[in-house]
Amino acid sequence: MPVGLLEVEGTIEVSQFWPEGRSDADTTKVVVNVAPDAIRFRKNDTSPFQPTHVFDNAKVKGRTNTAPIKNGKLTVRLQGIDAPELHYQPSPLSPAEKKGLTDAKRQAYHEVTHPYRQFLGATSSKALHDFLSRAGGATLACRVFTRVDAPNEVFDTYGRLVGDIEVTVAKQTVDINHWLVEQGFAYPTFYSSMNDDEIKAFLVLAKAARTKKLPVWKHLAKTVPAFDFDLREPKKNETDVLATDKGPVILPKLYRRQTNWSARKKAKVTSQTFQKFLGEGSGGKPDTCYEIDDFLTNGVHSATPRNFAEFVEGGKVIKFQPEGAGVRRGAVDAGGGGQQAHPPFLTLVCRQTKMARVARAIFSSKAAKSELGLQRRRTARAPAR
Repeated sequence: MPVGLLEVEGTIEVSQFWPEGRSDADTTKVVVNVAPDAIRFRKNDTSPFQPTHVFDNAKVKGRTNTAPIKNGKLTVRLQGIDAPELHYQPSPLSPAEKKGLTDAKRQAYHEVTHPYRQFLGATSSKALHDFLSRAGGATLACRVFTRVDAPNEVFDTYGRLVGDIEVTVAKQTVDINHWLVEQGFAYPTFYSSMNDDEIKAFLVLAKAARTKKLPVWKHLAKTVPAFDFDLREPKKNETDVLATDKGPVILPKLYRRQTNWSARKKAKVTSQTFQKFLGEGSGGKPDTCYEIDDFLTNGVHSATPRNFAEFVEGGKVIKFQPEGAGVRRGAVDAGGGGQQAHPPFLTLVCRQTKMARVARAIFSSKAAKSELGLQRRRTARAPAR
């Protein structure tokens, strides 16, 4: 597990979050300060921070080919959490799916391709907006941080930096990631490169939120509900939707797969059942996950990788919990009226780094290449963990 630490000093604009803007509760844009040491890295806890320039003239090669910093802004995907979706749009059809597809079916798919939302998607986004507004300014100073062995390991496949964000609200330093889980506006969701302390901190917060039956736990569904094509992204300041923003919620990762399948099914692009679609994964690559207890006990190299579809039965019954703190297979769930708990679950695995589906930064400047080469040599000399 990574022992290095990358930090970014910047600011957050509160107005980017719904209802003022479009940002949801787990993705945000951070304006990076122009100062030479705004982005810094240390290789371990005993080493001093050093300014890093590996992002200069860099591009992230993943599902996109994009610069990580655009117009002085860095997009951050909040690590360790998944909030209900505010605007998830069905994924584009793959070349294999398009092959032999009639124009009528392509048009049918186009007509169902909209940004959809889950229940509580608007509620959680507004909660974060209102919390940050309490600081009293249009922008807040923030610190973004993430554990990595080399600076270029911080991005996901969409070019987003995966990390935590700290802000100061009412004279208190608050980790936004932790706050969202603590308040019941997001589920804990982990990358395999997160260390044990990071994971356990989220599990403690999630357990308390679940005990209090806070929003995402109060409405957690045990079965996959029918997809609602009328539940779409609200417009800016369309706060009337909050009055009816309550209903069954499934883990957002599962909702995204359901959205992709439902749109294809309605447009008659696929004849697959949801269970088969889930089992095959995106582009024929099944989603890999671990059970939390197995991962924490044995680590990423020895834990048993599982197909995400194993934890859904018949495309309907959900056989996992979004957190597994204190819950083992066959144990009694304290909040379940004596019923057997579903297996604890660890989601969205990237075995090498925090980069979902392994996106890598391509560095073009000589200075960046030199610095990255030095970091790689240091990593190579480090003992196996």
